[in-house]
Parts: sequence; structure tokens; C-alpha cells
Amino acid sequence: MENLKYSWKIENFLKKDTENLENVIYSITWTRTAVDPTNNTPTSICSTIPLEVPVNAEGFVPYEQLTEQNIIAWLEENVELEKLNTRLWGQIEHNRSVVHAPSFPWN
Repeated sequence: MENLKYSWKIENFLKKDTENLENVIYSITWTRTAVDPTNNTPTSICSTIPLEVPVNAEGFVPYEQLTEQNIIAWLEENVELEKLNTRLWGQIEHNRSVVHAPSFPWN
């Protein structure tokens, strides 16, 4: 794979209160984007991932203290990052082989 530039975008997340904790994030909807270095064309995959709900405050980050980096770190711990990046690379290779018609035949 070439030197792709990757980025995350947090689209949404779901939170709930548990018996012991408030505002617990339990699902993240995200987009992972890779940019083709030959033509700066982005390719993205969007998905939702469930998170394990903590049962106590050990390691819990209060909602008010969450940062985007916290959420991204959770994503990277819970997705198969290498497999995801390989899928993005496959999409880039496919897009490179597609020939787009400059106009419609009826114009």
C-alpha cells in the first residue's frame, strides 16, 4: 500500500446511564477516510461499532471530560484497523481502474 493519509470522523455516538455511571458511550458511528496520494481523491468507509459498557468507574472517562482523541482511541482498540485500511486500499485501487466517461453519449 502506498503512503495513504488516513483520518477518522466521529459521526455520532449513543450514550446511556447505567446503575453506577452516567452518560456511558456504548455505540460509535464513524467514518474512516483514506486519500489517494496520486490524485488526492478520498475514499471512505462508514460503520457503527458497539462498545462494552463498563460496570464500574475504573478507567471510566466522565462524559464532560471526553475528547475526540478518547473516542478515536476506543475505535482503534475495537476495530481491525489493518483490515479496515486494506479495504480502503482496495477501494482506491478499484477507483484507479475505473474509466469515467467525460460526458453522456446523448450530449
